[in-house]
Amino acid sequence: MKEKLLREVEAGRLYSSSALRAARHFWTVAEGAKASELADELQEAVDIVVVAVLDASGGPLGVIPRERLFALLSKPFGREILGRTNVGELAQPAPCFDAHAGIFAVAAEALGADSELRIPFLILVDGGGGFKGVLSSRDLAAYLSRMTQDDIELAGRLQERLQDGNEELGGGALSFEAWSRAAKGVGGDFCFTKRLEGGRSFLALCDVSGKGVAASLVVAMVWGMLRMHDYGRDLVHLVGRLNQAVVETFHLEKYLTGFFAVFDPSSGELRVADMGHGHGLLLRAGRVYALRGGKSNLPVGVETEVEVQVERWRLVPGDRLFVFSDGLTEQEDAGGSEFGEARLVAALKRRLGGEGPIGARLAAALDAYRGGIPQQDDMSFMLLSYRGLGHRARDAEGKEGN
Repeated sequence: MKEKLLREVEAGRLYSSSALRAARHFWTVAEGAKASELADELQEAVDIVVVAVLDASGGPLGVIPRERLFALLSKPFGREILGRTNVGELAQPAPCFDAHAGIFAVAAEALGADSELRIPFLILVDGGGGFKGVLSSRDLAAYLSRMTQDDIELAGRLQERLQDGNEELGGGALSFEAWSRAAKGVGGDFCFTKRLEGGRSFLALCDVSGKGVAASLVVAMVWGMLRMHDYGRDLVHLVGRLNQAVVETFHLEKYLTGFFAVFDPSSGELRVADMGHGHGLLLRAGRVYALRGGKSNLPVGVETEVEVQVERWRLVPGDRLFVFSDGLTEQEDAGGSEFGEARLVAALKRRLGGEGPIGARLAAALDAYRGGIPQQDDMSFMLLSYRGLGHRARDAEGKEGN
């Protein structure tokens, strides 16, 4: 029986981030083999896409893509020509890389200054130059894409756990709802809530610059600091610490706008540090007022030192405070028109009269408006409804009477 020309090389030990882990082609042929005989074997091995051509010492000379070999075979007198041709003469040069080099380092070097990976095949070798495998540009791109998607999904799950760690506000004097949806599976919008002493509540909505995993790093750090903060200190101290941490960690490359507030239902007082956010509405007695404080604060993380001006507002029973990120109003439709604050106000007023949370209903209005246009930015809002202490007293009386 005639000895087979094709040999498959064992991949060996695979490291988690090495280029070899992404490789899928390990078939080889000796340089002296006849090209026509290789074509005959490949006729029976339909899954082999590319073959590495090795010299006598086992070092790679290049590659022979399956489609190129059969293209030559289909030409006039192709079989006769390939019958007189050694595979070494047909080997296409391909760049060699350390099989255990990091996948991102290999991708960066292969790309160079180009924005696309135009090299169809990369040869992977061991420390002695021995063949370990062939990595196609298609497999490299698919592997990097899977890695990125896995990272995004993990970051998204971690963000969901952070949001689940928020303390529930409401009961009696007030009710609260928060909603958020990232544009890229994970993003830079988030809400934070915490119950404080004396029945007070802390609430914050933040919008980190940018989207995706990079923004989620800022989210995780800021959320952790809010979780561990001593709320016996005032808002000026809190925002100052956040600003210092963001500047020292991200070196002015990332920042966030934020609405930070402490609400006291016993007096209706709302103390607010609006750090460059400026997206808030007050719904009172059927009318809607834009919350535009007279004191302007910079976003967190744009300057090494930040001055924090705190506004004091008074809510009355029946008031609803709606704070949102600009992803809601800046969402465009197919014609390039933004949803805008006027449509948001109209949609909000229509849906406040319904039963249950408004998040899903408001999201449906936004999705209907954008149609087939992708969500362009992270979206979030929080809604604080103040019913007053009288409501709490009536609730208590009702419970005692049952």
